[in-house]
Amino acid sequence: MSKFEFIMMFVSVVIAFAMAELLMSWGRIIRNRYRVQQPWLLAGWSLWLLIIMTYHYLGFWEYQAYDFTRVAPMLLFLAAPIMMVLLTFALMPEIRHYRTTNLENHFYQQKNWFLVMVIIFLLLARASDPLLPDFAETWPQRIVGTVLVSLSVIWLLFTRSRWVHFGLMLFNVSYLLLVAFYVPVRGLTAF
Repeated sequence: MSKFEFIMMFVSVVIAFAMAELLMSWGRIIRNRYRVQQPWLLAGWSLWLLIIMTYHYLGFWEYQAYDFTRVAPMLLFLAAPIMMVLLTFALMPEIRHYRTTNLENHFYQQKNWFLVMVIIFLLLARASDPLLPDFAETWPQRIVGTVLVSLSVIWLLFTRSRWVHFGLMLFNVSYLLLVAFYVPVRGLTAF
């Protein structure tokens, strides 16, 4: 087993934990569907998070060229998947069996935590790109999507407008889906 395969086993477990928490939260919402209201904003961002998790996991393939011999690059490499787990906990609600939950209100209560953590996640995922051998030639293509998503998320931090939140959520989900079909995965957030 190579060092990369060994490290990827650990990364896979962390990302699988984040994805499992997201999917279990969806299951709780579906089971309690008669007691949840206004699910669409939260549903869109959770779909966005699922796409990000998938994109991020596929992006690890490029790092097989890096020789992980020191702890600091390894910690940098693991920081973004750990942030994904925290993003999932920040976004998804606790569904109580005895009360009605308005998921849109939940999103607005959590939005600052979630959106700041999205920005931190994007920075952490980008921070490990200089470890790649072709980083000097490919950094402009790698950064475009990160800048677009970051700017939209920063805008959302400063507004509670329902239309702006829905519009930028739809933009982010549509953008990731479009990129997923046409752009090869490069690095951990090269969308």
